[in-house]
Amino acid sequence: MDLKYRVKSHCLRTLIMKPFALAAALALMAVPVLAAPAAVQVSGAWARPAAQGGNGVGYATVTSQGPADKLTGASSPAAQRVEIHESMVMDGKAMMHAHPDGVAVPAGGVLAFKPGGLHLMLIGLKAPLKAGDHVAVTLTFQKAGKITVDFPVQTTAP
Repeated sequence: MDLKYRVKSHCLRTLIMKPFALAAALALMAVPVLAAPAAVQVSGAWARPAAQGGNGVGYATVTSQGPADKLTGASSPAAQRVEIHESMVMDGKAMMHAHPDGVAVPAGGVLAFKPGGLHLMLIGLKAPLKAGDHVAVTLTFQKAGKITVDFPVQTTAP
C-alpha cells in the first residue's frame, strides 16, 4: 500500500468516526443526569391573598428523596424579600420567629410549611395577591440548589 493511499484512508476514517465518537460520549454523559431523581421535591404550594405593600405568606411541603439538606433562603419577583418564619405560642401569646440561617430538611424526610407553623413571609408585596393569581418563589437549598415553585393564591389549603 502506498503512503498516499494510507493517508487518505486515515483521514476519511477520522472524519467519519469523530462525530460518532463525540455523539456517543455526549449520550453517555447525559444518562446519569437523566436517571438521577431530584433530591428535593416541593409540593402542595399555595399562598394566601394579601394587599399590595403589605406582607403575604406562602406554604408548601418539602420532601427529601436523599440526604439531609437545608433551605437557606427564598426570593420572589412579587416581593421585596422572602424570609423563613415560624409562628408559635409562648406564654399564651402568639409570636413569630424568623429563621435567617434557614431550616433543615431531614434525610428522606419532610419539612412542612403550614398555617400556625413554618411559613414563607413575602415582605413588601409589589402587587396585591388575589385569589386565582400565581406567585413564583425560588427556594434556595444548600445542596439541591435553586428550585422555582409556583404558588397559587387561594383562601384555603389545597
